[in-house]
Amino acid sequence: MSERPLTFDAEVADHQVILRAGQVEAVVVPLEEFRALKALEQREAELYWAVHESRYPSRPGDDVPDGKVYDSMEALLADLGSAE
Repeated sequence: MSERPLTFDAEVADHQVILRAGQVEAVVVPLEEFRALKALEQREAELYWAVHESRYPSRPGDDVPDGKVYDSMEALLADLGSAE
């Protein structure tokens, strides 16, 4: 939100405005506009990761954590139980 004074014309006409003590506290964005902005943010994130992946491609084993890898939750729990 900008700090500049708002005029109540087309700039905020279709938005809800929250006033406190005669001052504009917030301008609420319509739900459709909010959803469009969130979709745009999601698309920008997807494009960023697509470019990142093309520059720095994953290699086999990149997602394998350091240390012991378990095939199942039962194997992990058994190992944790034997460590006591």
